[in-house]
Amino acid sequence: MKRKTAYIALWTLLLLLTGIQVKGQNYQWLSNKNFLMEVRGHYGVFYHHHFEMEHFNAHFPAFECSLYKGTFGEKEWEAAYNYPYIGLSFYYSGLGGFDEIGKVFALYPFINYPLLFNDRHMLSFKLGAGLGYLTQKFDHTENHYNFSIGSNLNAAVNISFEYRLKINKTLTSVASFGLTHFSNGATKSPNYGLNTFSGAWGFSYYFTAPRLNFDPVRRPDYYKFEFDGKRWFSIDLDYGIGVKDVSQTFGNNERYLVHDLSTHVLLRFTNYSRAGVSLSFVKDNSDKALPNAPDPNSTKEYQWIKPNVALCYSMTMERLSFIFELGLHLDLRYSSNQHNFFNDHLLKPLGMVTDLSKGKTFQKVTIRYELFDNVFANIGLTTHLARADHLCFGLGYRFNQKYYLNKHAKSSIHIPGVH
Repeated sequence: MKRKTAYIALWTLLLLLTGIQVKGQNYQWLSNKNFLMEVRGHYGVFYHHHFEMEHFNAHFPAFECSLYKGTFGEKEWEAAYNYPYIGLSFYYSGLGGFDEIGKVFALYPFINYPLLFNDRHMLSFKLGAGLGYLTQKFDHTENHYNFSIGSNLNAAVNISFEYRLKINKTLTSVASFGLTHFSNGATKSPNYGLNTFSGAWGFSYYFTAPRLNFDPVRRPDYYKFEFDGKRWFSIDLDYGIGVKDVSQTFGNNERYLVHDLSTHVLLRFTNYSRAGVSLSFVKDNSDKALPNAPDPNSTKEYQWIKPNVALCYSMTMERLSFIFELGLHLDLRYSSNQHNFFNDHLLKPLGMVTDLSKGKTFQKVTIRYELFDNVFANIGLTTHLARADHLCFGLGYRFNQKYYLNKHAKSSIHIPGVH
C-alpha cells in the first residue's frame, strides 16, 4: 500500500514538473487551448449484485490519469452547458488482487458538466464510456469462479460527482466519488459485470494559463416555426441489431440476434435538450432458450416481440447526443397473476411471449451521432439495474412536426411588411 501511495505521489510530482516545463517553452499548439493534465488515486470497493461473487470482497486502490480540454465558448453548446470539460482517461486497478478476476486497464473519453461553481469552487458531474481490458475471464475448467466477466475486452463506464478547488491559475485539487462499471453488453456470457464504488483525490494542472470563458449576451431560443405562431416536436424512428450470448446461463452455445425498433416522441425545451416518451418493440431470440419458453417450432416469429414504454431525456452537443431512458415492460404476465387490459385484450389474443425474470423496469442509454440532416447512427445499451441485457448498433431518421402554440395562434392577423 505504501509503494502504491509513493507511485501516485511520484506521478503528481512529474505532472507538476512537466507543466512548468511546457509553460516555459510556450508551445503554440497549447497556447490558449485550455489543455490540462490530471492524476488521481482511487480507493474503492466492489458492489456485487449476485451472491456468486460475494466472496470477492475487498478494498483496493486504483490509478487514473487524464488529459482534459476546458471548453471556453468556441461553440454555442459549450456556453449552454456551463463550459464543460472534455477529455480522455486511462484507468488501472488490481481489483483486490484476486487471481480469478485479475487486473483491469481502461481507456475512455468523457465529458464533465459543471453543476455549481464560482471563482474557486466547482461541483460537477462526469460521464465517460470507452473500452476496458480485463486480464482474466470466465473459463468453465480453469476459472469457473469468475461469473462477472465472460470476455477480456469490455465496455468501461464511469459516472462520478467531482469537487474542484482552485489553488492558483493553473493548479486545482480534485476530489470525487463515483461508480465504474465493466461489462461486454451480454455479447459473451457470463456477464454479471463488475461494479466498483470509489472515492478519489488528485491534482489537475493547466499546461498554460487558461483563457477566460466567452460570456456572450444570452441568445434567445428560436424555434423552427416560431414566426408563424408554431413550435415543433420530433419523432425519432430507429432500428438496432445486436448479438447476445446466453451459453453459460442455459447451456446453449448458440448466439442469438436481438432486434430493437424504437420510436421517440420528444419536445424541445432548449436548443440542446429534449424530453418525451418512447415506445419500443424488442425481439430477443435468446428468449427461445428459456426453460419455460414455448416450442419455437409451434410459435410464430412475431409472438416473440416484446413491447416497452419509457420516459426519455436527450442532451445534444452539436452532432453528438445522449438519450437516457427509464422504462417499463408492458407484458406483465410472467411477474403477476393479475389481469390487465393490455395483456387480456392485446397480447394474450396474439399469443405473445416474454420473460420478466430480470424485473419489470429497465434502463437504456443511447449515444447518437448525426451523420446527415435528420439521419443518425447510434449505440444503445439496455440494462436491468447494473446488469446488461443487450447492446445494439443501429440507424435512425428524425421527423420534425410543427404544432400551434395556442388556439389564438391560428387566427390570421395581417402584419405590415410580413408576408
